Amino acid sequence: MYSSVRTGACLAVRGPRPYTDYAFMKRLILSTMPILALVAGCAHHPAKVEPAEPVGAEYPYHKPLSTPGMRFGSLPQVVQNTVLAEAGTAEIADLRRLNHDGQVVYKISFKEEGILPPLFVASDGSVLNPDMTLAVPAPPGPVTIRFEDLPLAATHTLREKAPDAEIKVINIETWGDHTIYVVSFKDDLHNPKLYIVSDGTVLQQARPLTK
Repeated sequence: MYSSVRTGACLAVRGPRPYTDYAFMKRLILSTMPILALVAGCAHHPAKVEPAEPVGAEYPYHKPLSTPGMRFGSLPQVVQNTVLAEAGTAEIADLRRLNHDGQVVYKISFKEEGILPPLFVASDGSVLNPDMTLAVPAPPGPVTIRFEDLPLAATHTLREKAPDAEIKVINIETWGDHTIYVVSFKDDLHNPKLYIVSDGTVLQQARPLTK
């Protein structure tokens, strides 16, 4: 911010103009004030911290997604009938699906366990002792079960013999001392009935087994 004035042969140099320098400094200070105010505001007003969501014991949603009543309704009808016949309308505390030597067994525990011990029911509706021996035979007449209630060996055989066939119904029949699973298919023209023993053996013809 200097100026020069030529006077004759001499060049005079003047110093900075006070007014112009003052105006420049004023503009500089005014332009930096908003930034200083923002920094000061951030320094004195920390960010608000939201409270954490309730966890553990404070969280109210701990109930299981299924109840004994719901699981009872998903049992095979013949198993439901056995439970009702043996325990009436006793309140169920727990219900579990077990696998004993390839056989599906349902264990039903009751609220009044001091009066009603756990009840073991096979998929055909027969009542079993705690050691899995037969206590009460299955009800007479044809018994219908679901695929998932077949013995493990029978399910392997069925998948091998008819992997793509649509099942119509599975009935349980007793031939002598043997339990036979009779599988009928919707397309019985191309998929005739299968007669499967508990160990997975397929009978070649529909006739009772001899001892």
